Amino acid sequence: MSLDFIKGGVAAAMLSAAALFGADAEAATMYEGVYDATSVTTGGNDHTVWLPGLFSGVNAYWQFVDGPGRFEVTAGNATAHLTGTIQNNVVSNYQMEVDVNYALRTPNVPGDDTKTGGGSYDGTWSFYDITSATLTGIGDLAGMVLSLTAFPDPLVEDIPFQLGDGANDKNSGLGGAGWFTWVAEVSPGYTGPTPSNSSGKQHGDININLTPVPLPAASLLLLAGLGGLGTLRLRQKKS
Repeated sequence: MSLDFIKGGVAAAMLSAAALFGADAEAATMYEGVYDATSVTTGGNDHTVWLPGLFSGVNAYWQFVDGPGRFEVTAGNATAHLTGTIQNNVVSNYQMEVDVNYALRTPNVPGDDTKTGGGSYDGTWSFYDITSATLTGIGDLAGMVLSLTAFPDPLVEDIPFQLGDGANDKNSGLGGAGWFTWVAEVSPGYTGPTPSNSSGKQHGDININLTPVPLPAASLLLLAGLGGLGTLRLRQKKS
């Protein structure tokens, strides 16, 4: 499946929002589909999640392991979902399961700030708010959960997750980026390192490259079959 096909679609809902809410609302490109989420590079450090200050003296960079992460956008850009397993770049026994849910903002506006390290914002990006999100420790970190929320507070500064070409804040390719705050909770039996601020909020960042996942061959055959059936019915109506 080509990227143009995935991004192609009608942005009627976004256009309606723009009409209702004024020039600040943009008609976003459609990104419906499934993507592989992979690392970006910052100062020579590959990462997908940046967590400064989580553990004292531990590297702040984490990236997907056991294959890429999965980023899925539903019809009309309505929601997005990021999942996968991340591992600390230095301490390989420190791993967490990523589960972040986003909802498209209406109207589609960039908020108080956009991250433009990958290129300037051209009005085609989609912007999302976190609806629910956790980083759940596994292995040596089993029993620790980070709950993620918007950074730093929508009432103070509004910085949503952004999706589009150059939106990963690191290069011009298709990707996404967004700040978040976290609060750590540990279970009574937790034996891993102590989160540096388990009683208050800290911050972090997600930066990902996105590559469309092609439809399986069986799905392509099904689409071709449906197309052929539609053509046959049209011919029957004309005869």
